[in-house]
Amino acid sequence: MESNNKDNENEDMISDLTNEVILHILSFLNTKQAVQTCILSKRWINLWKTLPTLIFSSNHMTFESYKVFLSQFLFLRDHSTNIHTLHMSSNYTVYDRQFKEAIKYAVLHNVKHLQLDVPNIECFPSCFFSCLTLTSLNLSAHYKRLFNMDQPQIFLDSLNLPSLTKLSLKYYAFRGNTDDCAEPFSTFNMLNTLIIDRCVVRRTSNLRISNAKLVNLTIHCFPNAYPFTSSGLASFRIELYYAPSLRTFTFTGENILKLFGSNNVFSSIKHLNIHLPCCLNPKNHSSILLDWLFKLATIESLTISSDTLTVLYIKPLMVLFILHL
Repeated sequence: MESNNKDNENEDMISDLTNEVILHILSFLNTKQAVQTCILSKRWINLWKTLPTLIFSSNHMTFESYKVFLSQFLFLRDHSTNIHTLHMSSNYTVYDRQFKEAIKYAVLHNVKHLQLDVPNIECFPSCFFSCLTLTSLNLSAHYKRLFNMDQPQIFLDSLNLPSLTKLSLKYYAFRGNTDDCAEPFSTFNMLNTLIIDRCVVRRTSNLRISNAKLVNLTIHCFPNAYPFTSSGLASFRIELYYAPSLRTFTFTGENILKLFGSNNVFSSIKHLNIHLPCCLNPKNHSSILLDWLFKLATIESLTISSDTLTVLYIKPLMVLFILHL
C-alpha cells in the first residue's frame, strides 16, 4: 500500500496534459517566463513557439535587453500560428522599430485582443489602424502626457476597426470637432462595450457618446481638484447623443460630471451604477447627481455605493420622490 502511495506522489501528471492545455497555462505567464520553461523537458523545447497569448513587460529588464528579447522571440516564433492576445507594457518612453514590428507581427497574425500600455499611438504601424480581426482594444497612455507635457496623447478618431466590440482607453485626450464636441466613437460599427478611464477633452467641453450598437458604458473621471490639465478639460460634460442599444451605464470617480442628451437614450438605459468616494463634497455634487436620477428615471435597477448615498442624503425627500417614479 505504501508503495502505491509513493507511485501516486511521483506520478508526472503534467506530461499527460495535451499541448493545448499546457499552452493555455503558459498564456498566464509573462512571455519571457513561458520561454524559460523550454528547459523542463524535450517536449517543452518548442512549445513556447506556438503561444497564442503574448505578454511582454519591461519589468526587471533593461531597455536593451527588452528590445533584444522582443526581436529574438518574434524571429524564432512559429509563424504559422495565429496570435490571439498581445499585451505589451514598458516603463520606457522611447520605442524603436522593435515595438512597431511587434504590433505589425500581431496584426499580420490575426490578433483579436490588444492591450498596450504605451505612451505614443503615433508609433504604431499603419496596418494597426485598419486591423480587420481586432475585437478588443485596451490602450493606456502615460499619466504624465496629460499633466506634465505640452503634447498630450490624442486618441485618433479615424481608426478603421470593423470587428471591434470592446474599447478601453486610459489617460487619453479627445479632440473637439466643428460641432463643438468630441465625438470619437461613432465609427466603430460593432462596438458593444466602452470604458473611458480618466481621459480629458480638448477645444470643447462636451464628450459625445454616439454609437448604434453600444450596450455597456463605463466612465471613470478625474478628481474635481484637477478640472484642467495642460492637455484639456477634465470636468467635461457627458452627452448621450445617439446610443439606442445602451443598457448599462457605470460611473465612478471623484467628480460627478454633468449629463445631458437625448431622452430616447436616457429611456434605453436599464441598469445604472454610481460609485463616488467618501471625500466628495455633498453640497457641490448633490444637485448634479439628482439631475442624473431625474433624467434616468426609467431605469430598472440602481446600484450605488454607501458614499454615493452620503452625497444624496443632503436632499432625502427628493431622492425618495425620484426612486418612486
